Amino acid sequence: MANYNSIEKIIAAEVLRTNEDNLLANTICNTDFAGDIKSRGDSVTFIGLNDPTVYDYTGSITYEDIDDSALQLLIDQDKAFSFKVKDIDALRSSIGLEDSQTKRASYMLKNEVDGYVFALYGEAGNTLSAVTATPENVLQTVAEMKQKLEEANVPDGRTWIVVPPFIKTKLMLAGVKFQINNGVNGTGAVAFTDELGCDIFVSNQLAKSGNNTMMLAGSYSAIAYAEQVLETQVLDRLENSFDKAVRGRLVFGAKVIKPKELVCCPVSDGGNTI
Repeated sequence: MANYNSIEKIIAAEVLRTNEDNLLANTICNTDFAGDIKSRGDSVTFIGLNDPTVYDYTGSITYEDIDDSALQLLIDQDKAFSFKVKDIDALRSSIGLEDSQTKRASYMLKNEVDGYVFALYGEAGNTLSAVTATPENVLQTVAEMKQKLEEANVPDGRTWIVVPPFIKTKLMLAGVKFQINNGVNGTGAVAFTDELGCDIFVSNQLAKSGNNTMMLAGSYSAIAYAEQVLETQVLDRLENSFDKAVRGRLVFGAKVIKPKELVCCPVSDGGNTI
Protein backbone atom coordinates (compact mmCIF):
# COMPACT_ATOMS: atom_id res chain seq x y z
CA MET A 1 0.00 0.00 0.00
CA ALA A 2 1.31 3.41 -0.93
CA ASN A 3 2.34 5.93 1.72
CA TYR A 4 0.10 8.98 1.45
CA ASN A 5 1.23 10.76 4.64
CA SER A 6 2.24 13.94 2.82
CA ILE A 7 -1.03 14.45 0.96
CA GLU A 8 -3.05 13.56 4.08
CA LYS A 9 -1.24 16.34 5.97
CA ILE A 10 -1.87 18.74 3.08
CA ILE A 11 -5.59 17.92 3.08
CA ALA A 12 -5.80 18.42 6.86
CA ALA A 13 -4.07 21.78 6.47
CA GLU A 14 -6.50 22.70 3.68
CA VAL A 15 -9.48 22.04 5.95
CA LEU A 16 -7.99 24.11 8.77
CA ARG A 17 -7.01 26.95 6.43
CA THR A 18 -10.50 27.06 4.91
CA ASN A 19 -12.01 27.21 8.39
CA GLU A 20 -9.64 29.95 9.49
CA ASP A 21 -10.42 32.03 6.40
CA ASN A 22 -14.18 31.47 6.09
CA LEU A 23 -15.67 29.92 9.24
CA LEU A 24 -17.73 32.56 11.05
CA ALA A 25 -17.70 30.42 14.20
CA ASN A 26 -13.95 30.95 14.36
CA THR A 27 -14.43 34.69 13.83
CA ILE A 28 -17.26 35.61 16.19
CA CYS A 29 -16.71 33.09 19.00
CA ASN A 30 -14.30 32.85 21.93
CA THR A 31 -11.79 30.21 20.78
CA ASP A 32 -9.28 30.71 23.61
CA PHE A 33 -9.41 27.25 25.17
CA ALA A 34 -6.98 25.04 27.04
CA GLY A 35 -6.68 21.30 26.49
CA ASP A 36 -6.14 18.76 23.72
CA ILE A 37 -8.85 17.39 21.45
CA LYS A 38 -8.13 13.82 20.44
CA SER A 39 -11.63 12.40 19.90
CA ARG A 40 -15.32 13.12 20.14
CA GLY A 41 -16.32 13.23 23.79
CA ASP A 42 -13.24 15.15 24.92
CA SER A 43 -13.64 18.42 26.81
CA VAL A 44 -11.67 21.66 26.71
CA THR A 45 -11.61 24.45 29.27
CA PHE A 46 -12.39 28.15 28.88
CA ILE A 47 -10.93 30.00 31.88
CA GLY A 48 -11.69 33.35 33.49
CA LEU A 49 -15.05 34.04 31.90
CA ASN A 50 -16.37 36.21 34.75
CA ASP A 51 -15.30 39.76 35.49
CA PRO A 52 -13.76 40.53 38.91
CA THR A 53 -16.16 42.06 41.46
CA VAL A 54 -15.67 45.70 42.42
CA TYR A 55 -16.53 46.43 46.08
CA ASP A 56 -16.31 49.20 48.68
CA TYR A 57 -12.92 49.27 50.41
CA THR A 58 -13.26 49.29 54.20
CA GLY A 59 -9.68 48.61 55.24
CA SER A 60 -9.44 44.93 54.35
CA ILE A 61 -9.12 43.09 51.07
CA THR A 62 -10.46 39.71 50.04
CA TYR A 63 -9.49 37.85 46.87
CA GLU A 64 -11.91 35.92 44.72
CA ASP A 65 -10.88 32.95 42.65
CA ILE A 66 -12.05 33.82 39.16
CA ASP A 67 -10.69 30.47 37.89
CA ASP A 68 -13.84 29.01 39.47
CA SER A 69 -15.63 30.44 36.45
CA ALA A 70 -13.86 27.98 34.15
CA LEU A 71 -16.24 26.33 31.70
CA GLN A 72 -15.89 22.82 30.36
CA LEU A 73 -16.91 22.62 26.72
CA LEU A 74 -17.85 19.16 25.47
CA ILE A 75 -16.64 18.29 21.97
CA ASP A 76 -19.75 16.39 20.92
CA GLN A 77 -20.11 17.14 17.21
CA ASP A 78 -18.45 14.83 14.69
CA LYS A 79 -18.63 15.49 10.93
CA ALA A 80 -16.96 13.59 8.10
CA PHE A 81 -16.42 13.80 4.35
CA SER A 82 -15.42 11.09 1.89
CA PHE A 83 -15.13 10.90 -1.89
CA LYS A 84 -13.60 8.75 -4.63
CA VAL A 85 -10.61 9.80 -6.73
CA LYS A 86 -9.05 8.17 -9.75
CA ASP A 87 -5.83 10.16 -9.86
CA ILE A 88 -4.09 11.08 -6.59
CA ASP A 89 -1.52 13.22 -8.40
CA ALA A 90 -4.31 15.27 -9.99
CA LEU A 91 -5.91 15.68 -6.57
CA ARG A 92 -2.60 16.78 -5.06
CA SER A 93 -2.07 19.42 -7.76
CA SER A 94 -5.62 20.77 -7.37
CA ILE A 95 -5.37 21.43 -3.63
CA GLY A 96 -5.71 25.13 -2.96
CA LEU A 97 -7.89 25.76 -6.01
CA GLU A 98 -11.38 27.12 -5.30
CA ASP A 99 -13.19 24.28 -7.05
CA SER A 100 -11.01 21.40 -5.85
CA GLN A 101 -12.72 18.48 -4.15
CA THR A 102 -10.86 19.11 -0.89
CA LYS A 103 -11.78 22.81 -0.93
CA ARG A 104 -15.44 22.00 -1.53
CA ALA A 105 -15.37 19.39 1.25
CA SER A 106 -13.87 22.04 3.53
CA TYR A 107 -16.60 24.51 2.59
CA MET A 108 -19.29 21.95 3.33
CA LEU A 109 -17.77 21.31 6.76
CA LYS A 110 -17.71 25.06 7.33
CA ASN A 111 -21.42 25.31 6.55
CA GLU A 112 -22.22 22.49 8.96
CA VAL A 113 -20.26 24.16 11.77
CA ASP A 114 -21.72 27.63 11.23
CA GLY A 115 -25.23 26.16 11.06
CA TYR A 116 -24.67 24.39 14.38
CA VAL A 117 -23.39 27.55 16.09
CA PHE A 118 -26.20 29.75 14.76
CA ALA A 119 -28.77 27.17 15.91
CA LEU A 120 -27.89 28.20 19.49
CA TYR A 121 -30.10 31.29 19.05
CA GLY A 122 -32.55 29.88 21.62
CA GLU A 123 -29.95 30.49 24.35
CA ALA A 124 -29.75 34.23 23.62
CA GLY A 125 -30.43 36.38 26.66
CA ASN A 126 -32.58 38.75 24.58
CA THR A 127 -34.99 37.89 21.79
CA LEU A 128 -36.66 40.83 20.08
CA SER A 129 -40.09 40.83 18.47
CA ALA A 130 -40.24 39.54 14.92
CA VAL A 131 -39.64 42.14 12.21
CA THR A 132 -40.75 42.24 8.60
CA ALA A 133 -37.64 43.95 7.28
CA THR A 134 -37.59 46.69 4.65
CA PRO A 135 -35.00 49.31 3.70
CA GLU A 136 -36.96 51.79 5.82
CA ASN A 137 -36.79 49.86 9.10
CA VAL A 138 -33.64 47.77 8.74
CA LEU A 139 -31.30 50.28 10.39
CA GLN A 140 -33.70 50.63 13.32
CA THR A 141 -33.78 46.85 13.70
CA VAL A 142 -29.99 46.54 13.72
CA ALA A 143 -29.66 49.54 16.04
CA GLU A 144 -32.09 47.99 18.55
CA MET A 145 -30.01 44.79 18.60
CA LYS A 146 -26.90 46.88 19.17
CA GLN A 147 -28.69 48.77 21.97
CA LYS A 148 -29.34 45.50 23.84
CA LEU A 149 -25.62 44.74 23.69
CA GLU A 150 -24.76 48.21 24.96
CA GLU A 151 -27.19 47.68 27.84
CA ALA A 152 -25.15 44.55 28.64
CA ASN A 153 -22.03 46.79 28.77
CA VAL A 154 -20.49 45.43 25.56
CA PRO A 155 -18.37 48.30 24.13
CA ASP A 156 -18.20 49.46 20.52
CA GLY A 157 -15.69 47.46 18.52
CA ARG A 158 -16.47 44.29 20.45
CA THR A 159 -19.82 43.48 18.84
CA TRP A 160 -20.89 41.62 15.73
CA ILE A 161 -24.14 41.06 13.85
CA VAL A 162 -24.74 38.14 11.46
CA VAL A 163 -27.41 38.92 8.88
CA PRO A 164 -29.00 36.91 6.05
CA PRO A 165 -28.41 38.07 2.46
CA PHE A 166 -31.79 39.78 2.18
CA ILE A 167 -30.91 41.99 5.18
CA LYS A 168 -27.59 42.87 3.54
CA THR A 169 -29.51 44.07 0.47
CA LYS A 170 -31.71 46.30 2.61
CA LEU A 171 -28.72 47.70 4.49
CA MET A 172 -27.09 48.58 1.17
CA LEU A 173 -30.27 50.31 0.01
CA ALA A 174 -30.27 52.18 3.34
CA GLY A 175 -26.77 53.47 2.61
CA VAL A 176 -24.45 51.01 4.40
CA LYS A 177 -21.34 50.35 2.31
CA PHE A 178 -19.97 46.82 2.14
CA GLN A 179 -16.54 45.47 1.26
CA ILE A 180 -15.99 42.78 -1.36
CA ASN A 181 -16.92 39.41 0.13
CA ASN A 182 -14.20 36.86 0.62
CA GLY A 183 -16.53 34.07 1.73
CA VAL A 184 -18.15 31.26 -0.21
CA ASN A 185 -21.55 31.53 -1.90
CA GLY A 186 -21.56 35.30 -1.46
CA THR A 187 -21.23 35.17 2.31
CA GLY A 188 -18.54 36.05 4.80
CA ALA A 189 -17.14 39.05 6.63
CA VAL A 190 -18.31 42.15 4.86
CA ALA A 191 -18.36 45.42 6.77
CA PHE A 192 -17.56 47.50 9.79
CA THR A 193 -19.89 50.42 10.32
CA ASP A 194 -18.68 53.44 12.27
CA GLU A 195 -22.29 54.56 12.59
CA LEU A 196 -23.36 51.41 14.45
CA GLY A 197 -20.01 50.49 16.00
CA CYS A 198 -20.20 46.79 15.11
CA ASP A 199 -18.88 44.27 12.60
CA ILE A 200 -21.46 42.95 10.14
CA PHE A 201 -21.25 39.47 8.64
CA VAL A 202 -23.50 37.75 6.08
CA SER A 203 -24.40 34.07 6.19
CA ASN A 204 -26.83 31.66 4.56
CA GLN A 205 -26.47 29.36 7.59
CA LEU A 206 -28.59 31.34 10.07
CA ALA A 207 -31.34 29.20 11.59
CA LYS A 208 -34.92 29.37 10.32
CA SER A 209 -38.13 29.27 12.35
CA GLY A 210 -41.23 29.25 10.20
CA ASN A 211 -40.99 32.19 7.81
CA ASN A 212 -38.39 33.94 9.96
CA THR A 213 -34.60 33.89 9.86
CA MET A 214 -33.09 34.07 13.35
CA MET A 215 -30.65 36.98 12.99
CA LEU A 216 -28.00 37.14 15.73
CA ALA A 217 -25.89 39.84 17.35
CA GLY A 218 -23.40 39.39 20.14
CA SER A 219 -20.07 40.10 21.74
CA TYR A 220 -16.92 38.24 20.76
CA SER A 221 -17.12 36.48 24.14
CA ALA A 222 -20.74 35.34 24.01
CA ILE A 223 -20.16 31.89 22.45
CA ALA A 224 -17.35 29.42 23.08
CA TYR A 225 -16.14 27.27 20.17
CA ALA A 226 -13.42 24.66 19.73
CA GLU A 227 -12.56 22.32 16.84
CA GLN A 228 -10.01 19.79 15.69
CA VAL A 229 -9.38 17.96 12.42
CA LEU A 230 -9.06 14.43 13.80
CA GLU A 231 -7.83 12.64 10.75
CA THR A 232 -7.60 12.69 6.98
CA GLN A 233 -6.88 9.50 5.08
CA VAL A 234 -6.20 8.41 1.53
CA LEU A 235 -7.30 4.82 0.90
CA ASP A 236 -5.25 3.04 -1.75
CA ARG A 237 -8.15 1.04 -3.17
CA LEU A 238 -11.85 0.72 -2.39
CA GLU A 239 -13.45 -2.69 -2.16
CA ASN A 240 -14.72 -3.90 -5.55
CA SER A 241 -13.25 -0.81 -7.25
CA PHE A 242 -9.98 0.44 -8.66
CA ASP A 243 -10.75 3.92 -7.35
CA LYS A 244 -8.88 5.45 -4.47
CA ALA A 245 -10.68 7.47 -1.79
CA VAL A 246 -10.18 10.44 0.49
CA ARG A 247 -11.92 10.87 3.82
CA GLY A 248 -11.64 13.14 6.83
CA ARG A 249 -13.26 14.04 10.17
CA LEU A 250 -13.78 17.29 12.06
CA VAL A 251 -14.93 17.31 15.68
CA PHE A 252 -16.12 20.45 17.42
CA GLY A 253 -18.30 21.89 20.15
CA ALA A 254 -19.96 25.22 20.93
CA LYS A 255 -21.87 26.74 23.82
CA VAL A 256 -23.39 30.11 24.72
CA ILE A 257 -21.38 31.24 27.76
CA LYS A 258 -22.60 34.84 28.12
CA PRO A 259 -26.32 34.83 27.28
CA LYS A 260 -26.75 38.52 28.17
CA GLU A 261 -24.28 39.33 25.40
CA LEU A 262 -26.25 37.50 22.70
CA VAL A 263 -29.33 38.97 20.99
CA CYS A 264 -31.72 37.27 18.54
CA CYS A 265 -34.16 39.00 16.22
CA PRO A 266 -36.48 36.98 13.95
CA VAL A 267 -36.66 38.70 10.56
CA SER A 268 -38.58 38.06 7.36
CA ASP A 269 -38.21 39.67 3.95
CA GLY A 270 -40.61 42.58 3.47
CA GLY A 271 -39.32 43.55 0.04
CA ASN A 272 -36.99 46.29 -1.15
CA THR A 273 -39.36 49.13 -1.96
CA ILE A 274 -38.06 52.41 -0.58
